[in-house]
Amino acid sequence: MKQNYLILLCLMILSIICFYYFASISVNKKLLLIDRYDEEIKTEQDKLNSAKVLNEQLQEVSKIIMQTMTTENTFSPDEINNFVKTLATLADKYEIGVTSMSPKTVSTPVKYLIEQQYTLILNCTFVQMGQFLAHLESFDNITKIKLFDVSPISTGKKEGRVDNISEVTRYQVTIELSVFKIIKEA
Repeated sequence: MKQNYLILLCLMILSIICFYYFASISVNKKLLLIDRYDEEIKTEQDKLNSAKVLNEQLQEVSKIIMQTMTTENTFSPDEINNFVKTLATLADKYEIGVTSMSPKTVSTPVKYLIEQQYTLILNCTFVQMGQFLAHLESFDNITKIKLFDVSPISTGKKEGRVDNISEVTRYQVTIELSVFKIIKEA
């Protein structure tokens, strides 16, 4: 009788061990499957986020293109003056000396574009130039910089500094940029 109980006990222990073994194998397979699904979801979520960012950027480009569409064949004097005023205000904002700022009408070989060119000669530091260009980049115009020439003017000591080691170099920056408009088809 004891022997039957021992056999029964051994069978129960063996069945419990087998149950835990096969259950752990099954759970591990399910965990690996869940991890794979998590990775796929993460990849698809990254793609979705990238698509959202790209969509926002394309909407901004679309907005700029729609704002620059015109039925006129040239820029109006008001548009030219407003852009020159905007550039001058931007230069004042960053305390940049403007030596020269002149608009020039340019004929484009492409029949669906009109181009207005501006030549700027600025006296500024490297930091001011960077700030100016960063702000210029954020304008809602189709803009192309055709010429960008930087040459040092002179080295002068910064005002208000106690040490004589700190010096600032000013540059004469010549920027030739074009603003484009797209002519709507009739």
